[in-house]
Amino acid sequence: MATLCLTVNSGDPPLGALLAVEHVKDDVSISVEEGKENILRVSENVIFTDVNSILRYLARVATTAGLYGCNLMEHTEIDHWLEFSATKLSSCNSFTSAINELNHCLSLRTYLVGNSLSLADLCVWATLKGNAAWQEQLKQNKAPVHIKRWFGFLEAQQAFQSVGTQWDVSTTKARVLLTHWACKSCSSEPALPG
Repeated sequence: MATLCLTVNSGDPPLGALLAVEHVKDDVSISVEEGKENILRVSENVIFTDVNSILRYLARVATTAGLYGCNLMEHTEIDHWLEFSATKLSSCNSFTSAINELNHCLSLRTYLVGNSLSLADLCVWATLKGNAAWQEQLKQNKAPVHIKRWFGFLEAQQAFQSVGTQWDVSTTKARVLLTHWACKSCSSEPALPG
């Protein structure tokens, strides 16, 4: 397989894709460069611009990394969390209910799917990392306990630290999202179950 090339918009870096690169780089030859948009070049004729498509492709070509799960049920669960990140967790109108759902899901789990790190964890973590409402909850110590535990556990791992150090979203994406955070549904505290 030829070397893959991931071009990253440094103004809005796809943290999930960058985390996937960190996890597959021992199995897949891939280079990362800065550009104006997020693109994975597989060949002269094949490119991916959707971050979830980039994630899925990287996980599928690096099967030994196990990022796409180990059976059809796990594949489906991972797809659910990728969609969840792109829709519910990224929407001001559904952020509070999404946080409640995520917190409930993580109440008895270390990882979102199965017993090891997957694309689901990478994508959801990346979405939260760039979300001003989530960052404000952390800052005010109002983040739901199970998500906070999971988020901190992942953030302490080498790959997450490496990506977090090299690609700072706090000064770009989070600032833009902060204006949306002022809406009532994003600024309200999530109701914790039971």
